[in-house]
Parts: sequence; C-alpha cells; structure tokens
Amino acid sequence: MDELEANLARIADREDEVRAWVHRHPDDDLRRAAGSVADGLLSSWTLGVKDVIDTFDLPTERGSAIYTGRRTANDGPCVALARRAGALVIGKTVTTEFALFTPNVTTNPHDPTRTPGGSSSGSAAAVAAGMVRAAFGTQTVGSVIRPAAFCGVVGFKCTHQLVPMTGVATLAQSLDTLGWFTRSVDDATVLHRVLAGADAPPATNDRPRLGVYRSHQWPSAQPELAAVLASTAAGLDDAGADVVEVEPLVHLEAMFAAGETIMSYETSRVFAWERDHHADLIDPRTLKMLVNGDRISLEQYGEAKRAVAAATEAHDRWLADHRIDALVTPSAPGEAPPIATTGDSVFNRVWTLLGVPAAHVPTGEGPNGLPVGVQLTGSRWRDPDLLRAARFVESVAGGPQR
Repeated sequence: MDELEANLARIADREDEVRAWVHRHPDDDLRRAAGSVADGLLSSWTLGVKDVIDTFDLPTERGSAIYTGRRTANDGPCVALARRAGALVIGKTVTTEFALFTPNVTTNPHDPTRTPGGSSSGSAAAVAAGMVRAAFGTQTVGSVIRPAAFCGVVGFKCTHQLVPMTGVATLAQSLDTLGWFTRSVDDATVLHRVLAGADAPPATNDRPRLGVYRSHQWPSAQPELAAVLASTAAGLDDAGADVVEVEPLVHLEAMFAAGETIMSYETSRVFAWERDHHADLIDPRTLKMLVNGDRISLEQYGEAKRAVAAATEAHDRWLADHRIDALVTPSAPGEAPPIATTGDSVFNRVWTLLGVPAAHVPTGEGPNGLPVGVQLTGSRWRDPDLLRAARFVESVAGGPQR
C-alpha cells in the first residue's frame, strides 16, 4: 500500500506535465483493489499497460481515434499472468498511433521539451516518473529499448514469440514482441520469471564475456553515445568482465534493409480495414508509410524473409563459437531529441528483426544532463543469460535507477 500511495502521489504531482496515461482507474478504486490482489511474485507491484494491449476493465484504443472507447471482455495473456502474480494495473499508458512513429502527447520526465521515445512512450515515462513500478510495452522496431534509453530506465524485450502476443494489436507479425520497463534489472528479471515461467536465476560470481559492437549503423552515433559506450566498456573491463571488440558482422550487413522490406509489406496489409474505412482518421504521415508498403512485392518479401532466416542462424552460431554472453551496443544515437519526433530506431532494428532478447541499461548522462546508456543483445531463447549480463552492467554503472 505504501508503494501505491507513493505512485499515486507522483501521478498527482507530475501527470499534468508528463501525460503518460490515456485511461486510469480512480485512486479510491485502486486503494480498495490493493487489499485483494493475489499473493505472488508481483504482489504490491503497480503496473502500467501500453494501450495496444487488451484489458478487460479499461479501453484499448491503440492511439487512434478509430478505436475510441474500444473494449474487450478479456485481458491479453501478459496482463492476465501479471495479475495472477499479484500485480495491480493502474491504467493504460499512451502509445503513438498504432504503435508507429507519430508523436503523441507524452513528454520526457527529465525535460518536457524532449521526446520520451516511441511507441511505448507512456510506459517508459510512467516508470521514469515514479508513477508505477513497471509497465508493459511492445517493440516492432525499437519501441521498448529507445524509450527506455531516452527516459533513463531499464527496458527489456524478450525473445520473439517467447510471450504470447494474443490480445496485443498487430503491427508487423514477424517483428512484434512484448517488452517491459522497470527501474532495475532485478525487477525486469522477476517479470520475466512470471511471464515465461522461468526459474529463479542461480547466484553466480561468473564474469560475463561481452562483445563491444558498434555495428554497421555506427555513423549515426552522436558524440555522447560514443563516449558512453567507450566509458562503459572500460568500466566493464576494470570490473573483471572479459571484454572484446567486435567488428561489424558480415552476416548482419544486409539486415537493416531486409527489416524495412518486411515491416513495410506486413504493415500495409495489417491495416487494410482501417485504410479502407477510416483513412480520414489516420495521420497523413502514417498513411503515406502504409501506402508505400503496397509497393513491396511478394517476391521481395520472400527474399527478405529467407535472408533473415539465414542471418539468424549465422548469428546464433557466431555467438556460440565466440562464447559471447552479450553484445554491448548502442540503444539510441544519443540523448532524447526534441519532442517533435520520437527519435531514431537505427540501433534497434537489426536485433528486433533477428528476434533476439535485448535490454537497455542506463549508464550515465549526456551533455544536456539527459539519460544515456547501452543496449545488450543476446542469443535467442537465452533471455536469463542476457538478464544476468545486464545485471552485471548495471552494477558497474552504479546500480538500479532511483
């Protein structure tokens, strides 16, 4: 109850500026509900749910006027599992339109003139502002890792298809993945246990083997990102990790373009009904992107899918052959940019495409005092290993965020 009251106080204090919520349960209803939550790993946890994930007790509107007031009779599995474990759902957090790139109303808790990122903008901002202990997001390109970076919280995207996506609005079926935001890697790990049925991680003093990876997209890095990656690598080496420099991997070179092809092909078809019946209610920038997707042929799509399948297998083999626990790589080009944009997902696309788990760990501040950090990516289906590596990085960076 003390945590709930602290969260409600933060909402009262900051929501008018941050605007993280699109729907929220009344405070007194939450106080009454807190006394009857299930006894489990998430007992006393407060939870935000991105407004593309179904909840039986609140609307799910997908950031679109087309779905104003839309309700379902059930929770999505991720919400149901969290409630079963004792979580108390505070409300639905703001998403960009259809979980794409058009900015919505949420601001960055560290600076209201800066973007919180997208598309899971409300979820990242709510955790960063202390309004909830954790929040669900989704990632199709960079919609968990990038907002986590801009808002200075831990973000975790699980292996693709690890957690059921039933009850989560589809954007691109080959890419859509559940993720969550917390203020510590330990909390992210507990959520993973609840959602994936994982055992508690064993205590270990092993130092991870980490590859510092600047990728083919490195020219997009801002000076503060280059500095934080170098300082983090040096700190990890000093702390006893086995740190190795990794050159851009040949098997990933064509993946950026392949991801663009796959997403364009799939999204243009996913939104067929909305385009046919409510084109006037779709942001012109979104509509233009969807129409452009019509130009992708089945042959181009199939070629991209085959290339991704081959690269995914090659990447699994490369990580195993080099005994890499995680790659330490950029989360975002730099600090959060101005609020007119949701930022660039350039450093997230390839990892989402491969379906590997990814985590953002805050490690410092940029020149404007805004959060910066690093992304860790690992091997498919080895999410616990990645979380252990992320916890080590967090400990070197100074511990959980407050």
